[in-house]
Amino acid sequence: MIMAKTSDSRVSAFSPSCKIRFVQVEVTDSARELERSHLCGPTAGMIQAEALAGVALLGSDLAGEAETVTLRLKVSGPVAGLLVEASSDGSLRGYTNVKVMNDLDACEELDVSAALGDDAEVQIIRSVPGRIISSAATSISPASVMNGIELYFRQSLQRPVLVQIAVLAYGGFLDGARGLMIEKLPDGDNAVFAKLARYFEDGTLLECLEAVASLRTICETMGIEDCVFEQPFPLRFACRCSAERVAGVLSAMPASDLEAMILEDRPAQIFCQMCGQGYQISTEQLREMLRTRG
Repeated sequence: MIMAKTSDSRVSAFSPSCKIRFVQVEVTDSARELERSHLCGPTAGMIQAEALAGVALLGSDLAGEAETVTLRLKVSGPVAGLLVEASSDGSLRGYTNVKVMNDLDACEELDVSAALGDDAEVQIIRSVPGRIISSAATSISPASVMNGIELYFRQSLQRPVLVQIAVLAYGGFLDGARGLMIEKLPDGDNAVFAKLARYFEDGTLLECLEAVASLRTICETMGIEDCVFEQPFPLRFACRCSAERVAGVLSAMPASDLEAMILEDRPAQIFCQMCGQGYQISTEQLREMLRTRG
């Protein structure tokens, strides 16, 4: 059954009595758009959607203007790896290294774990244009977006968190992608946090996410009734690539390379790795680049 979708957004809440923070993200629209842009098969589409939900949760920590967080996985499975990015303005983008896996895509039940494999190297980078703010890397087994994010918070940031991501597919098409993160603050209630962990373990929160439950409903389900909710923050699929940026990259190429492209008398076809958008630079534009150089 295809459920009604909601616009992509991030919602946060805080329990004053328990000192626990809640973050929920909905990234279905962005994941669908990215899947179409990259022409992904269903397995890669699900992996990409899961990673997009994960990086959207990481994005809840971003505060500075033009700040971004990047999640990169290099895995032993056939998908080989992925890279996704969230910006402080709510934009999301990314890709998987391998887009189509015929054997796995043909299965009636899509197996994300088989595509990811047993081992993964995880890297999470926070940056602003021209400068890396922080970078952390670790290895996990089995490969998992959720495990990688939890390990990053616990080991690198010394912050206990619980993460749940739900990605649904129906008839080979992406039907939903959303995630939930719960964090115990330094003075948070350990007993309550342990109780909440059981809702992750017994599948209650996975069912809530699959049923498109609101964060308010999820908090009530777990018995947390004093939460203060922030206004939803919009998320969207967006990329910084443009025809101008592509032209700028080409104009910086050696003159001999531009001349060779002109001699072929074919427009240059450039595709953005992050979003799959294609750009065409005409031979006349290439000639103008050479004329500009004198």
